[in-house]
Amino acid sequence: SMDATIKLWDSKTGNELGTLIGHTKWISSLAWEPIHSVKPGDKPRLVSGSKDGSIKIWDTGVRRCQMTMSGHTSSVSCVKWGGLGSIYSASHDKTVRVWNAKDGKCTQVLKSHAHWVNHLALSTDHVIRMGSFDHTGEAPRDAEDEQAKAQKNFDKVAKVGGKPIERLVSASDDFTMFLWEPTKSNKPVARMTGHQKLVNHVSFSPDGRYVASGSFDNSIKLWDGRDGKFVSTFRGHVAPVYQTAWSSDCRLLVSCSKDTTLKVWDVKTRKLLSDLPGHQDEVYAVDWSVDGKRVASGGKDKTVRIWTH
Repeated sequence: SMDATIKLWDSKTGNELGTLIGHTKWISSLAWEPIHSVKPGDKPRLVSGSKDGSIKIWDTGVRRCQMTMSGHTSSVSCVKWGGLGSIYSASHDKTVRVWNAKDGKCTQVLKSHAHWVNHLALSTDHVIRMGSFDHTGEAPRDAEDEQAKAQKNFDKVAKVGGKPIERLVSASDDFTMFLWEPTKSNKPVARMTGHQKLVNHVSFSPDGRYVASGSFDNSIKLWDGRDGKFVSTFRGHVAPVYQTAWSSDCRLLVSCSKDTTLKVWDVKTRKLLSDLPGHQDEVYAVDWSVDGKRVASGGKDKTVRIWTH
């Protein structure tokens, strides 16, 4: 929010549960603690990044700030709560920082970008979002079962050769992206170049095989999620691309743009599958429902549109 506060809401009733106060400038990004990291019976914590340059971890049970992490010298643009005990933050100070979620200590500073870092994506983003749920749609029996199922789901995606690995991609105003494996090194695995203007948004495919990037050069690029190598370019938008979102089965990608449209791309054939006009102005945000049946988009025309696929 622009007023430097965070509001908690009950997702079932829509009732307001409380306000988190502590930041001095607007909040740019929020991320929940992954369910498999939460002790059964505890409420998941929340991390926030702000224009004030700080990162705060909140106890959502008592609605208080648990710790503040300082180190960035400029606005924080994006925070991610990873599945291996780290919190990642991107900043206009050109760095990405890695923090220990237990004690708030900075464990790494990733310095390679020449300009603002706008966005981050984790290879585990989708599985963390899914938590304990899977294709069966079976609800967990209790908090212990929820944590165990979430851990099992996470391990399936994160374990490579027996060891859990979390890859990170950072997107910047310097037209480039970097692929990192922060558990191994503070040096990037790859520098991803090709965009002609700033990169606004990055997203890993749910299986971690690909990365999609949206840029102000009107294009979306597809990259190999393991080594960062360029795969393909999707062209069709006639203005900056703000965001992309993957379908759960990794077959399709949807993008939203300043040109007022959404576009759905077939990842295998690398072709435009469908054009979704309807918004009256720029489309800022897009997401794909986990069951694959619906896409939601929000735009400057102050509408949220639900599209059925």
